[in-house]
Amino acid sequence: MSHAVPGRPLCIRRLLFLSAVKIAHLSDLHLPLAGLPCLKEIRFKRLLSLLSWQLRRKHIHLPQTLSYIMQDIRAHMPDMVAMTGDLTNLGLLSEFQAAQTWLEKQDLPPTLLVPGNHDALIREPTYSCKSTLWAPWLRNTGHAPSVLRHGPVMLIGLNSAIPTAPFLASGCVAAESVEALRPLLRQAAEEGLCRVVLLHHPPVAGLVPRRKGLRQRKALQRLFQQEGAELVLHGHSHRGSLSFIPHTHIPVLGTPSASHCAQTSARSAGWNDISIQACAQKWHITIQRRALGLDLKMHDGPIYRFAPHRLSLPTRL
Repeated sequence: MSHAVPGRPLCIRRLLFLSAVKIAHLSDLHLPLAGLPCLKEIRFKRLLSLLSWQLRRKHIHLPQTLSYIMQDIRAHMPDMVAMTGDLTNLGLLSEFQAAQTWLEKQDLPPTLLVPGNHDALIREPTYSCKSTLWAPWLRNTGHAPSVLRHGPVMLIGLNSAIPTAPFLASGCVAAESVEALRPLLRQAAEEGLCRVVLLHHPPVAGLVPRRKGLRQRKALQRLFQQEGAELVLHGHSHRGSLSFIPHTHIPVLGTPSASHCAQTSARSAGWNDISIQACAQKWHITIQRRALGLDLKMHDGPIYRFAPHRLSLPTRL
C-alpha cells in the first residue's frame, strides 16, 4: 500500500509486470557470547547485561535455532537481506569480530544491516572501530541513511541505536539523519522505486515499553507522512507484528528474534519473506511470515498482501 504526498504522485515508470524482488527480513540474532569483557570493557550496564545473559538469555537464544532460520532463508533464495540489528549481547569487540566471521560464512545475497541497542550498549570511543568490521553490511558506519538497491527496490537503513543508561534500551534517530532521509525518499519516489526503510526500534507506539521505545519518533512519523514510503521494517520487540505509521497506509513490520527457542508461538524464532512486484503501475507487496514450530520445523505463519488503496486481512495458507 503506497503512501504518496498529494500533488506529487508516486510514479512507477516502465515497471509493468516485472518479476518479483524477494527480501528476507530477520532481526535480533543475539549470537553466542564470544568471551567475557576485558578489564577496560567493564561497565556497570555491561555487567548487568552479562548477568542477564548468563542467567536467562543464553538459554533462549540458541545457535541451533538460528541455523534453522538461516537454512530456511537460503532455501527461499532471496534477492536481498534486511537485518534489523542486535547481533551482539554486550557490544564487545570480540562479539563484533565473531559476528563479522558469522556474516562472512553465511554466503548471503546483498545485505543491509542496521545496528541494534545491544550493539551500541554503552558509550565508548572504540565503537567506530568496531562498526567498521561490519562495513560491508552496514554500508555506512555513520548516522547518514544507508542504501542498498536491487532493481526497482531500495532498502534504506536508519541507525536508531544509541548508548543508554542502565535499565534503558531506548533508541533515537538523529535529527540530521531524519532530514537526510527526506531527499532520499523524495528522489526514490521520483525514480519510481519501492522504498523499504529499516531501523531497529519500532517507529510506532505500543509495541515495546516506554523505556525501550524510540525517542522523538513523531518527527520520523511526520517525515513519512510528508514523503511516503512503501514499507518499514524493524526488530527490537522480539515479536511478529503489523502496524501502520499514524495517519498513513504505510505498513510497519516487526519480526521475532531469529535465535529465540521454540517455547511459545508468539516468541518462537522466525523471519519475514517479503515479495515486491510492480504490476500495472502498482506495487504489490506480499509478506509471508516463517516461524519455527515446537517440532523444530519451519512453518508458514500469517500472510499479508498490500496494494495501493487495498489491504487484505491476514490469512493462512
